[in-house]
Amino acid sequence: MPKEKKIISKIIENKKKKEEELYTAAYELFTTKGANNTAIDEIVKKAGVAKGTFYLYFKDKYDIVNKLILKKSSQVIREAMDKTAEQGIEAFQDRTLFFIDYVINYLKDNKLILKLINKNLSSGLFKRALRKSEENTEVEEIVSFFIENLIKKGMTSLEAELTLFMIFELVGSVCYSSIILEEPEDIEVIKPILFDKILSMIE
Repeated sequence: MPKEKKIISKIIENKKKKEEELYTAAYELFTTKGANNTAIDEIVKKAGVAKGTFYLYFKDKYDIVNKLILKKSSQVIREAMDKTAEQGIEAFQDRTLFFIDYVINYLKDNKLILKLINKNLSSGLFKRALRKSEENTEVEEIVSFFIENLIKKGMTSLEAELTLFMIFELVGSVCYSSIILEEPEDIEVIKPILFDKILSMIE
């Protein structure tokens, strides 16, 4: 590799490393102290970078909050889809319920991620503008899978996309209220009713 390319590659690698360090520091602080109680000075101190470096990657604190929500919600969704694919389930309804069940169990076991995501699980599917290209491709495949199957059920493209959005809004809200706020019932009590409602939306 020519010397110039090595230098450019090293610069890109260092930039990515600093960005990840900022994400890691922000995540730890947001999930322990809360985003509202965390200052940018604390994030950069924990990440071990200069304050000016923060603004090379993010406009302000709310920018990193939104990007972290997107990053973590996308991570949950991609993992759930991978695990669903491994099952070899053929029926669309069964695949959907397995997928949703995996998401719920994941969030139940990872309450810190759920606290950060709050009720914004649908961000992982629908806020495409902020995504890196490789992440965008993976999530677009998930969206396409659901929408194509909903269209086969007789929905229009718009109806299918809005149905998918509503399902994820519903799951995110129910998980947050039940798992974090512990109301109105335990998530295991709510699950069967939630699954029935989702099935009625996709059948």
